[in-house]
Amino acid sequence: MKLRKFILLTFLVNLTMMGISQTKTDFIKGTLTDKVTKSKIEYASVGIVNTTLGTAADENGEFIFRIENQYKTGKLKISCIGYLTKTLSIDSLLSLNLNNLTIYLTPDIALLDELVIKAAPINPADIIKLAVSSIDDNYLQRPFNLELLSIIYADDPVTGKKYKVESILNGYYQGYSPKGKKKFEIVQKRTTGEDPLKTINYGYWPSFEIGSADLLTDQFKRGIFNLDLIDDFKFKYAGVSIYENDTVYNIEYYAPKPTTKITGYGIVPKTYKGNIFITTSTNAVVRHEIITSSFTYHVIYKKLNERYFPYYFSGLRINEFKLTGGKREFRTYNTVTVTKIILQDIKVIDDKANEFDINKVKYDDKFWNEYYPIERR
Repeated sequence: MKLRKFILLTFLVNLTMMGISQTKTDFIKGTLTDKVTKSKIEYASVGIVNTTLGTAADENGEFIFRIENQYKTGKLKISCIGYLTKTLSIDSLLSLNLNNLTIYLTPDIALLDELVIKAAPINPADIIKLAVSSIDDNYLQRPFNLELLSIIYADDPVTGKKYKVESILNGYYQGYSPKGKKKFEIVQKRTTGEDPLKTINYGYWPSFEIGSADLLTDQFKRGIFNLDLIDDFKFKYAGVSIYENDTVYNIEYYAPKPTTKITGYGIVPKTYKGNIFITTSTNAVVRHEIITSSFTYHVIYKKLNERYFPYYFSGLRINEFKLTGGKREFRTYNTVTVTKIILQDIKVIDDKANEFDINKVKYDDKFWNEYYPIERR
């Protein structure tokens, strides 16, 4: 009788452990490194093949990716402009059981040299115009949703205090066009450290960089993709590069005289310039960076089902605030990573949704411990 009870108990324990292992969630944390120079590779796309799940490497080449049980036999695809795309089996990465993997990407130097030699003279302004006219062909024109992770950093330059605001956003895109509506909702938040701007009730706006960087859908018609403003810019063709299975033009630009029409709001920075990568085959914008004396914005796109979607945004804002002891310059840095693209059963987010007030969202310890238990920085 005792033997039967022992066997039954052992069976139940094993069954329970099997259930735990089948539902266990693992994380892959890694750093992307140039195989030749050993430098860190920023802003690479990291995603599971044949899914809409993904993340991005930050400016230090670091990424964290949550792997649910059903995807552990799949493949991880890593893509970055200027590098050969790399595909790795997820189970092999998990079997290494390392706290931080180093993954090397190979720059496609030989092909780039050949392309530079063969490249015909081009007019950068004409390439920009082609990119704008090709938006309907390259980007989805029907509604879709995004799930996003925003991380805002605010450091006090005087006291050295550091503050971090993490939030989960749901996003709604009506479609890619200048008239296409974009709306976001804050659904989760976590803060770390002491807020250096608490006394002035500074609003940490997680989706601000999305609207400021993704000008392909900009209702305010700011910047370089408003062709009515194209004569306000000077251009330079900076060669070609590689992105996945395509080559891309690298076009640099600057505004000799920045205006409020270009920026879209009251700030007129002393300098305003940018850098755009556009595919040579379809004229799709795959990366755009805006650099000014007051702010910097960055957006990168990846291809899914023959259409391009954003997967990473970043923004640096420089503001001067009047605080105790006088005026001080503060820098806030935000990274926004698209973790999931949703193409079916679209949820429309209306104007009543909370997009701006992070303080209205309560901290959910269970959510963060399950989905984002590992500190990114």
